[in-house]
Amino acid sequence: MAKLKLESFEKWKPVFDKRAASRKEAGSKKALLFRDSDNPNEAEILFEWDNKDNARKYMESETIKKVLQDAGAKLTDTKYLEKIEKTT
Repeated sequence: MAKLKLESFEKWKPVFDKRAASRKEAGSKKALLFRDSDNPNEAEILFEWDNKDNARKYMESETIKKVLQDAGAKLTDTKYLEKIEKTT
């Protein structure tokens, strides 16, 4: 899970969308994007990765740090969660 503080959601979102293929190539299976309803320039992304090592390698890469900086985004928190079950 990644938490981001954004200069502008509108500036960052096209960059996020453009990187879908890169994420998939790195092992990302899917991403669920959430936007704070009280602050539209805060977002959280719940990723599903093929494994923790690939997730960590991607999220902590210098490439991602540069991409985020260029998109006016700052990664404020990252957590590596283990899926236990899916319920309704």
